[in-house]
Amino acid sequence: MTSNASTIHGRKRLIDAALNLSYQRRSFSSLGIREITREAKLSAPAFYRHFEDLADLGTAVILEVETAVLEAFTEVRISTAKEADLDIRPMLVKRFFDWAAENPKPVVVGASEAFGALERMRDGLKKTIRAISEDICSDSRIAALLPGLPKEEMIEVLEVLAQNVLFMAVEYVEKPAERQAIYDKALRIVAVIFAGAHATHAMQAELENSQTT
Repeated sequence: MTSNASTIHGRKRLIDAALNLSYQRRSFSSLGIREITREAKLSAPAFYRHFEDLADLGTAVILEVETAVLEAFTEVRISTAKEADLDIRPMLVKRFFDWAAENPKPVVVGASEAFGALERMRDGLKKTIRAISEDICSDSRIAALLPGLPKEEMIEVLEVLAQNVLFMAVEYVEKPAERQAIYDKALRIVAVIFAGAHATHAMQAELENSQTT
């Protein structure tokens, strides 16, 4: 095995070990470096060849989630690119839920650390939600559902949605018998938040117009 391949392999083993342990106990921030390396079957010093500390490892986990989700959403957008009038929101939600079911550990751990003790991991999750929201916002079919809404406000709407869908994905993972109901509920929440943002923007625009006349 080459040096580069060995480095990648060791890094992956540490990430997988941390996910295994934190998934079992629902806490990433309580993990110890030694127990992670023990789970990964690596020496304790090997950890520091890949990560500075536990928060650095947690950030790497979040970045892996971001990359995977962006790739999944890109697949949806590319496969439907010719359908200009398609409402892709249900497809994006379903794709994320399916990905979560296939990759339960990073989803459950990420959601559990949204308010956890590791500030860098919390910040990493916020940045990931922002990046995913910006990516979704770049699709003109999403923008068309919120006409007139400034881009930054649109991203804020999507960030709120992304947070809600993340926590619902944990339910989706852990309650297989209820997945259809959870998916349907997610779509209702998406519709309500979009409708609320549209109505609020329209009211503000009307108020501003009345004040200038």
